[in-house]
Amino acid sequence: MFDDPEELVQLLQVIEHRSREFARGLPQQEQAEAQWEGVMFFVGEQRLVAPLDEIKEILNYPSNITPVPATKPWMLGVANVRGNLIPVIDLQSYLVGNKTERSRRSRVLVFAHHDVFTGVLVGEMVGMRHFSETMAIANHGVVGRMEKYVRLGFDLDGEIWPVLSLFSLAQDPAFQVAAV
Repeated sequence: MFDDPEELVQLLQVIEHRSREFARGLPQQEQAEAQWEGVMFFVGEQRLVAPLDEIKEILNYPSNITPVPATKPWMLGVANVRGNLIPVIDLQSYLVGNKTERSRRSRVLVFAHHDVFTGVLVGEMVGMRHFSETMAIANHGVVGRMEKYVRLGFDLDGEIWPVLSLFSLAQDPAFQVAAV
């Protein structure tokens, strides 16, 4: 077909030139906005959000909670979850002092800190949400016992959702000792 190798090279160069001339570039890669993911819930009247990366599982209230004698009122007991015994804490009782009124929207958020699994009962689960990091605010408005577990909040359409760190909660010596 081509006797002269230079003709073949020239033809290939023409094809390359044409393909570059008519080729569409890849779409411009835009800088993606940093996202933060959280689980939104209520403790009493207080809106809160917990970091999704701290939560291992979200459960309905277990039917098999066994009370543990000689524990503080916020210690609901232990539940057998797929063969693992998990202590279940009433988060509202621990943080605010009054018991959570369970409803069909109540959930147990299971988290593991240093390989110790714990479940916390929340009164009402709202859902999961992606927050833009530009929505983060330092003035979260939380005071009292809960304040030491909250570092920041998110402003969502004028509503402040403070971020409750379950890991900070787990590190608190008062949370670690449920015995009376």
